[in-house]
Amino acid sequence: MVSIRQSFAKLGQLAKVCWLCQQPLRLTDVGGFCDYCRADLPRLPPRCQKWRYGHRGPVFGDAWYAACAWHPLSQNLIRQLKFQGRPELAYDLAPLLAAQLTKCYQLSGRPWPDLIMPMPMTRKRWQLRGYNQAALLAKQVGQILTIPVAYGGLRRLHDRGQQHRSNRALRWQNMQQVFHCTRTLKQQRIALLDDVLTTGASVSAAAQVIQHRGATTVDAWVFALTEANTQSD
Repeated sequence: MVSIRQSFAKLGQLAKVCWLCQQPLRLTDVGGFCDYCRADLPRLPPRCQKWRYGHRGPVFGDAWYAACAWHPLSQNLIRQLKFQGRPELAYDLAPLLAAQLTKCYQLSGRPWPDLIMPMPMTRKRWQLRGYNQAALLAKQVGQILTIPVAYGGLRRLHDRGQQHRSNRALRWQNMQQVFHCTRTLKQQRIALLDDVLTTGASVSAAAQVIQHRGATTVDAWVFALTEANTQSD
C-alpha cells in the first residue's frame, strides 16, 4: 500500500496555489492545500454514516464511508471538480479519502473490498463534461490503496436529469432501474465510489444491482456527505 504521506507529497505538486484560499503554496505544503485550509476541512469521524439515511423502502449497501461533511469548503471543492472543469483536483482529493478509509477499516475491522467500482454517468453527460469525476477519484484511490478498479463494470442506462436539483423523494423514485452491472461478482466485496452522497438513492440503487450479480458486500465510498435533509449543488 502506498504511503498516504507520499501520495500527498507527490500529488500536491500539481497545484501551485491552494485549492481553497488561492494563496501560493509553500514548499512544506502538500496535497494542493495550505496548512490552514487543510486544518479547516470539515472532516467526518471515521465510522459508517449509513444510519443518517432512513428511507421507507429497503436501503441496499453495507458500510457507507465519507471523508468530509457538506460544508462551504467541501462544496467549493466539489463544484471545482464537477462543474468548473478541474479534473486534476481528483489527484488531491483522493489521498484525503484514502486516509479516511484507512482509519475506517482499521477501526471497524471490516475486510477491505476486492474491487472498486466508480459511479457511472450516461454517455451524454460524460461527453458534456469530458470526464467522470467518480472514475478519476477511483483511479487515484485504487492506486493508493492497491485495490483494482472495474471501469465500465457499472453502467447508467438512463439520465434522469440533474439529480442534485431534485428533492429527496424524487431522487429515490428516479433511481429505479437506472443501473446495470456488466460482470459477475460472485463472492466479491465491492466498494462503490462517488464524489458526493446526498440522499443515498443512487448508492442504494447501484448497490442493489451489484448484489444481484453476486457481490457479498457493497460498501460506499464518497468524498463528501450531505446531511440527510439537505441538497447538494
